Amino acid sequence: MSLGGEWGKTAGRAHFAFLAGAVALSFSATPAAGQQRPFAEDAFKDSAAGPIYRAAVDNWRSVDESIVRYTARIQQRIAAALRTPLKDRILYRNETAVRAFWDRDYDAVVQVLGTRSQYPGRSIAVREGDLDFLDDLPFDEPFEPGGDRLFFGISESGDDEAFEARDDEFWFAHPLASGADTLYQFESGDTLTLSLPDGRRLQAIQLDVLPRVADVHRITGSLWIEPETGALVRGVYRLSKQFDAIRDIPEMQEEEAEGSFKYVPGLFKPWTFDLTMVAVDYALWDFEVWLPRSMRIEGEVGAGILKIPVSMDVAYEMESVTTAAEEQRMARAEAAGETPPGGEVLQEVHFESRAEAMEFIAQLLSEEAGKPYEPMGRGGRSSQGRRSLLIAPQDRESVTTSPDLPPPIWEEAAAFPSDEQLEEYVQSLADLPAPTVQGIPWSFNWGWARPDLVRYNRVEGPALGGKYEAALGGPYSLTASGFFGFSDLQPKARLNLQRSTVLRRLTLGVYRENVATDPAGGYLGFGNTLDAFFFGRDNGEYFRSTGVDFAWSPPVGARDSFRLRAYAERQEQLDVETSFAFFHMFDSGWRFRPNVLAADADEVGGELRISPWWGGDPSGGQIGLELYGQGGRWWADADEVSRDYGR
Repeated sequence: MSLGGEWGKTAGRAHFAFLAGAVALSFSATPAAGQQRPFAEDAFKDSAAGPIYRAAVDNWRSVDESIVRYTARIQQRIAAALRTPLKDRILYRNETAVRAFWDRDYDAVVQVLGTRSQYPGRSIAVREGDLDFLDDLPFDEPFEPGGDRLFFGISESGDDEAFEARDDEFWFAHPLASGADTLYQFESGDTLTLSLPDGRRLQAIQLDVLPRVADVHRITGSLWIEPETGALVRGVYRLSKQFDAIRDIPEMQEEEAEGSFKYVPGLFKPWTFDLTMVAVDYALWDFEVWLPRSMRIEGEVGAGILKIPVSMDVAYEMESVTTAAEEQRMARAEAAGETPPGGEVLQEVHFESRAEAMEFIAQLLSEEAGKPYEPMGRGGRSSQGRRSLLIAPQDRESVTTSPDLPPPIWEEAAAFPSDEQLEEYVQSLADLPAPTVQGIPWSFNWGWARPDLVRYNRVEGPALGGKYEAALGGPYSLTASGFFGFSDLQPKARLNLQRSTVLRRLTLGVYRENVATDPAGGYLGFGNTLDAFFFGRDNGEYFRSTGVDFAWSPPVGARDSFRLRAYAERQEQLDVETSFAFFHMFDSGWRFRPNVLAADADEVGGELRISPWWGGDPSGGQIGLELYGQGGRWWADADEVSRDYGR
């Protein structure tokens, strides 16, 4: 019996005094082996955090041998997409269902129930026989009870090196590892309460993990810890700083200094990764042991203007669990000649070889499923490099239509976190204070380093721009950008102060810049620049705008589904200042068409763009809209009467 369910939430800091005392007493008699060096004096931001953290550390350091074996049905689904203005275009998706037989003393056996992948070129490779249906099975091994419970599914089971600082690979600074108190601070939070059928109540106390400084190797998040045992009940966290490959990998820094990447266009840099959310939930099995229930991972890979959001769901449904205590009870009953608890006797069967054992298991699973299964040898191309022993249906094509497969990740399913739960996870991250930024990280680009810093149009001619970006600390950043036109000889500039959280971006800006009458037309972008320079086709209408604005938009990493902007500005007429186009250079009578005539005016207004999208299946029906509205009041210099407008 697995007890997970919905946790009730209470925000009682007064309640912590009693719990802290109970936990402190329960650990006063712990063995000296668990009491290593004292923690940093400023590691705990309140008195209740210390005992909870010590309980969690002792639990993490111990090797959990309470679980002897378990059987679980595991569903997994993954999607990766290319972010575009209107929608996220799916590049890769997979749904997998397996049945895992884990044993403490033997290799795990994984029965493949179903797997379905979709990505460019896969169907052709399968049709031509170049790809087996199991070659790209994205499941390797089930949950390891004795392994790490916070990073399970991210780091390899038993791989302690994943938490050790080194230059050659990426690593995490584990918040429960030795020395973590010098990298993090900890603060207690709310209490989650679960009422059990027999009247007992389980409680888990929130422990916020706060990095002392933002770092690509440190997380920020919250752990919910059962105070009596120190067991992890839930964890929600993210990277405290976005990972930049060139900045954060020494070897790539050296290659960049040597000029190895000088031919990579600026629009495809930097190369980044942001782990935006990891949420792991555990359920209590038979009032004894905590086993995984679900895990959600969200992140974004970036290569300059290319953004690829990635998400993954994993759900566990435990079928049976044998604990060490239960095995001892069975052994005592067998020795006494009594019927074991539950009435079942575990029969041992011995085999001459692993292959013979796998054939026996495959036969049992075939009889149970009503279709033939066969073991996949470790040397087979579908099993090579895996740490689990695979057993798959002989009919490979049946795995793609298995009824055990979960729906795609963009559809809700009972076994996985609901949309409301995901919002709760995001809100818990939003409630955490922003980590301190060490120094002022900054970057500066100009000219051809980025495609949006070079442009050509008929009102300013060739124009070069520069952009300075700096992280000011916490959620705040500063951006200063500017352009200089070599035909109009006028500087243009914008200064933005932005507050960015996991929920939203708020931007305050002051500016003096050229603006197109249709902002959505992209007339100051690279495409119109090529048209204007080579063919003399400048399709924009422009004016100069000087003022201040405030914008509200989705958080970094989310689809650009809306933007609300309020502004107050001075608008001025612009004239055509150049008459050069490459294919008209020998036509002395050719000129650009005139810019739109407009009166100088002052304007106060707002604009809203909403871009909803329905449907995520790349092979199914999808529909999207882009709605734009603008309204305001303006005063023309030639007319003292104000006018209201809307469109």
